[in-house]
Amino acid sequence: ECVDSIKTSSLIDIEYELIIVDDASSDDTEKITEGDITSNNVRIIHNETQQMMVRSRNIGAKVSMGRYVLFIDDDNAIDEEMIKNLVDFADKNPEFGMIGPSMYYFGSREKYMDYQKISLFTGKTNFYKGDKRNEYYLSDGIPNVFMISKKAFDKCGFFDEKLIQTYTEPDFAKMIEKDGFKCCIVPKAKTYHKIKREDDLKPLSMGGKFKQKAYCLMRNRSVYVSRYGNNIEKAVYLICFSWFWPLAYSFFALKNQRFDLIRLYFRGFLDGIKYFFTGKLSGSVEIN
Repeated sequence: ECVDSIKTSSLIDIEYELIIVDDASSDDTEKITEGDITSNNVRIIHNETQQMMVRSRNIGAKVSMGRYVLFIDDDNAIDEEMIKNLVDFADKNPEFGMIGPSMYYFGSREKYMDYQKISLFTGKTNFYKGDKRNEYYLSDGIPNVFMISKKAFDKCGFFDEKLIQTYTEPDFAKMIEKDGFKCCIVPKAKTYHKIKREDDLKPLSMGGKFKQKAYCLMRNRSVYVSRYGNNIEKAVYLICFSWFWPLAYSFFALKNQRFDLIRLYFRGFLDGIKYFFTGKLSGSVEIN
């Protein structure tokens, strides 16, 4: 469905390549070949072992040939005008190195995000819907679906693979900001995301599908604050909030009887605090 929504996009006058990165799937995705996708200029990369989100994104980006690289998570069906609207905005505004669409629930078609902000005092990510007809909204990174200019990759490098997943897009947005690029969401562009409002506090969103995500939810939050917060923000986070997150997540894990997640939350918490004081990004959970 994701691929079909790309193929039916209004891509008049836009030359593009379609790169599918299969991260060692076991749901028949691993059997797909270029011949199964009825579209020009298709490349399918099958990872022999699971690399997780960041490495898989880098694998696709490094072989891409275009001026822009558009990342689309596979649980999305994009609006037919989304790609055109993102490319048009990017062509007119080269100072924006990272650009994404507003995000809607797939089922209800209700908008749930125009931009996101991350508090460096608390480490909390908040989603916002705009209250006026802005052409764009500045955002602290963009999850799920976003486009990056090849100039930003060439100048700043790729995603930090040591982060594995979660807080990776905000980290990249902050990194390219140091080199003069901005990050924004263009509400004229839309994607429809296959999530539900009530899923926010269920095991899947809390890292229940991959053990690495549960671990990274805690570790990378502290890494992000440590990298980009000022001294006051870091002190408030460390004293008041760093320990709050593993406790809060553990409460909901207990409620959902996912006792296996609690250990991962606290391992991530400890490695995040270690990064605060040493600047060394250790990983207690191997990718498998």
